[in-house]
Amino acid sequence: MREACFPGVELRVGRMEIGEGVRIGEGTVIVADDLVLGAGAVIGPGCDLRSARLEFGPGVRVGEGGRWLVADLARLGAGTVVDAGAEVVCRELTIAEGTYVGHRLRIGAGATMEERSLVRIGARCQIAPDVTLNCTEPVVIGDEVGISAQVAVFTHGYHAGHPVRDGHAAAFAGVGVEDGVWLGFRSVLLPGVRVGAGTVVAASATVTRPLPARVLAAGVPATVKRHLQPRALDATQRREMVSALVEGWIERLAFKGLAVRSVPGGEGRAGWEVTGRGGRWSVLLTVGAGEVSVELRPDGGEMVVFGFGEPLTVRGVLDELGHDLRDHCRRATWLFPYESNSQGLMPQRFARLLDGAGHGPA
Repeated sequence: MREACFPGVELRVGRMEIGEGVRIGEGTVIVADDLVLGAGAVIGPGCDLRSARLEFGPGVRVGEGGRWLVADLARLGAGTVVDAGAEVVCRELTIAEGTYVGHRLRIGAGATMEERSLVRIGARCQIAPDVTLNCTEPVVIGDEVGISAQVAVFTHGYHAGHPVRDGHAAAFAGVGVEDGVWLGFRSVLLPGVRVGAGTVVAASATVTRPLPARVLAAGVPATVKRHLQPRALDATQRREMVSALVEGWIERLAFKGLAVRSVPGGEGRAGWEVTGRGGRWSVLLTVGAGEVSVELRPDGGEMVVFGFGEPLTVRGVLDELGHDLRDHCRRATWLFPYESNSQGLMPQRFARLLDGAGHGPA
């Protein structure tokens, strides 16, 4: 029965609960006492995933070639993505909904088959490729945290050639990163530090002591350079920024192989007709005193509305163009809530090479 559902997949599982539309790539091995895969979950080929309880929510995606050894619990919230090549060794890994983790995540990098080897990552985080989380002690990361490429977090530090009996220090302590933190490229967090909510750690900084909330820290060792005191946009600035954001997205659609034509939108509105990839959409940007929104209406489909008020909202089910707009907004830090991560449309110049079609420029 199991082999018939997933040919080329080895399932050594006790209890199993599989939702509709689940896909598991060939060559994957799953070993678990309890396996729960929510509707639409996708596990790439060539993975080796082992945990007492492996629990993936609806729409979760795990990229090819992952190697996971998680003693007690590996849980990914709805819509979370852990991209290809992840290597995970710990007692417990939990990642909340809507988080994206880039290629080659490494959880381990030391003696992480321990009682306190726990990693907890919050919701809607964005984690770039080649991040290392050493978790001999707990690593706890809050919601909406940004972690740039090649960041390293360590919970233990010692060297046998520098023993404590000779007066050298050895550190074993967990690391905490609170909500809304941004860790810059190649920054390093050392054992026992806590980074306060909303703080920015500059590229290549080494954090050796706790940092307060809402500061910019830089250097080796990292020190506070200034307090962050951002000002929210007023209504006029917000309208102007949303207009520029959406118009910038419209301009980029041509590079992705779509045709765009301006159409009358009426007072306080701008409209476009978008065609290509087998579809046609009407796009309407409304910028009024009390409303800033974008409507996407596909031919023969249901309208989707992006609301740019507070909080940001999405009404309707996103198709590929809707996901492209959401991804464009995300990269400009407008994080619209939705049940899954979004991907931008692949430009034809790239897609044709993957398809093996054509010998000249598109």
